[in-house]
Amino acid sequence: MRRYESVWVVNGDLPDEEVKSAIDKFSRIISSQGGTLVGLEEWGRRKLSYKIQATIRGYYVLADFAGTAETVKELERNYRIDDRIIRYLTTKKSDKVNLEALQAEIAAKAKAKEAAAAPEPEAAAVAEATAAPLAAAAPEEPAAPVKED
Repeated sequence: MRRYESVWVVNGDLPDEEVKSAIDKFSRIISSQGGTLVGLEEWGRRKLSYKIQATIRGYYVLADFAGTAETVKELERNYRIDDRIIRYLTTKKSDKVNLEALQAEIAAKAKAKEAAAAPEPEAAAVAEATAAPLAAAAPEEPAAPVKED
């Protein structure tokens, strides 16, 4: 197995449901071909530098995965025949993949994602507790005298 990175651009004029279905389709292709999806980043809708197939916006997606050359061939074959995809690029990151290290990396990313999604309740309580005394301790400034002409 080798490590690859694939970036593809979905037509930006499509509705969100179509974009999500395209992302799901290519994720399933990687898995069904014996690949291991390490990470999937959705960069979102962006303006293209130039028109591609009469389109000025695209939805960018990056997939980091481990797989074989056949996985890449099947993935790129599907990029070519899917009308929703306007550009793609797949690059090889490394020749050898240690599956144990790969599984550890996937677990670490999942743990970091969970930690970012659910803030600790203790941290929120501490932030509220420290903010309240600071607001109460601030003295009111006397009003400036108003001169009448």
